[in-house]
Formats: sequence, structure tokens, C-alpha cells
Amino acid sequence: MLSALAGADTIIWISICIKALVYATTLLAAGSILSILTLRSLPAAERRTLKWTAIICAVAAALLSLSRLPLRASFLMGGTWQGAMDPMILTMVADSPLGTSIALRAVGLLLICAILVPGRAGRAMALFGVGCVAVSFVFRGHALQEPRLALAILITLHLLALAFWVGAVLPLYRLAGKASGQQAGLAAHDFGTKAVWTVGALTLAGIATLWVLTGNIAAALFTPYGQFFVLKLALFLAVLGLAAWNKLRLTPALLRGETNASKRLRHSIRLEAALIAAIFAVTAALTTVSAPMSNNQGAAAGGFAQPEERSSVTS
Repeated sequence: MLSALAGADTIIWISICIKALVYATTLLAAGSILSILTLRSLPAAERRTLKWTAIICAVAAALLSLSRLPLRASFLMGGTWQGAMDPMILTMVADSPLGTSIALRAVGLLLICAILVPGRAGRAMALFGVGCVAVSFVFRGHALQEPRLALAILITLHLLALAFWVGAVLPLYRLAGKASGQQAGLAAHDFGTKAVWTVGALTLAGIATLWVLTGNIAAALFTPYGQFFVLKLALFLAVLGLAAWNKLRLTPALLRGETNASKRLRHSIRLEAALIAAIFAVTAALTTVSAPMSNNQGAAAGGFAQPEERSSVTS
């Protein structure tokens, strides 16, 4: 794992950083919409704040996603910045699966902004936009391996569950900082009830994805891809531990009005947010500098697919 990172050049490191920011802003935009639509206990003021959070993050995610096109063009031209502006290479990248993915994501992010439209129409368009955003990630990278349909379903499910989790972090943190912890307690209880299903979806989708991509989980643990995945899983388990603490200890304390319960919840949420940020960084590195064993390749035939950033323009 460390050797894979040690061999990364400047373009690869920039790509990792941009990709991590794309994950963060995209999932915050989608997750804010899911929080608005599913967390009924949120007060009206928090719903308004979430709407603007979704819009700001959607705009940022669109701009960051578009910046990946010249980065890929630069990589294909040997890491030169002149290559990032080459019209022919940019056209090739735009016509590749990466370009298709970014185009669909941009449509989804635009639809997310429809949350400002009053009534059910605005909510329906925003929810459809969330779906487009999640599906956009299955048009590139490791999702292009076989079986594509199974991977598409697993990755989409994984992203929707993660978006819901990420989208609830900010409103819970803000509510816990208010004078009365009652609203935060109700929102945390509401989230905890729905998060049980989210945890199951994230865990099952993650393990199933690793199995589908590698075909041999035990063997994958001795590869950079498998080691990145284990690190990501360890961070996720830490998030689950904090979430369990919040649900079983801090949420009841908030509902009882215990002293310092809000302060402890905010501290726990800050740790949770830091762990989620680390997951984004690890995932960005995972999909950039390493690749899983292809099910169609034997170990004797080389064993591993090319990492996304080191593959051809069609990947």
C-alpha cells in the first residue's frame, strides 16, 4: 500500500485530492437532500439551511468534477500542464467513461438545486438528481469490470447509504449546539432509527463489492487494493462505534436533558466527521493508485487490473 503511494507523481497526488473533495461535496449535496426528505424531526430552520448546503455543495462538486478532465488529459500527455489544455486530448477524455460519468453527475447536481422549487415537484426533481449522482459513479473505474450490473447495483446502494449518513452529520452537529438539546435528541433518535438499515446496506454492499471485484477476499488482503480496502473498513468500523455510542448513550442523555450531553454529542460528531473525511481520502487513493484482481484474470496471467489513473483514456 505504501509502495503504491510512494510511486505516485504530482498529477496522481492532485488527482487524489480532487477526487476526495468530489466525494465529499457530492455526498454532502445528495445527503442533504436525503436528510430533508427522510428526517421528519428536523425543524424548519434546519431544513432551509440544508437546502442551501445542498446547493453550495452541488455547485462545488460540479466544478471539482469538471477539473478532473484536464487532470486526466495532463496525465495522458506525460504529466505536463500543456497537455491539460490540448483540445484533442480533452475531447478524447470528454468522450471517455470519465466524461460520461461527469456529465451524468452534473445533470444530477443541477437537479438537486431544484430543491428550491416549492412543493412536491421540487422535491421529486431533487430526489431524482440524487439518484443520477449515485449512478454516475458506476460509469467509470472499477465499476466497468464484470459483472457490471451487479457492481452497478452494489456501488449505487453503497453511495446512497453513505450519502444519507454524511448528510445527517451537519444538521445533528448544529442542533446539538443549540441551547436546548431536545431537538438534537429527537433528530439523533430519528437518524439512529433509520441508520440501522443504512449500516446494513453499507456493510453488505462493501463486502459484496470486494468479493465481486476480487473473487478471493483472502488473497486480496495481500495486495495494495485489499490493504487500502481493509484500512477503509477499519475507519468505517470506528465510525460505527461512534454512531453506536451516540445512539445508545448520548441520544438518551439528550432526551433526558442531562448536563453536557450536547457538548459530548458535538465532540463525537466531530470525530465522526474526521473519520469520514479519512474514508474519502483512502477511497480516493484506493481508486487511483491500485486496482482489484480481475475475475477474468488468473494470478499467473498478471493478476491485477491497471489502476484507474494509470489506465487508458477509455477507463
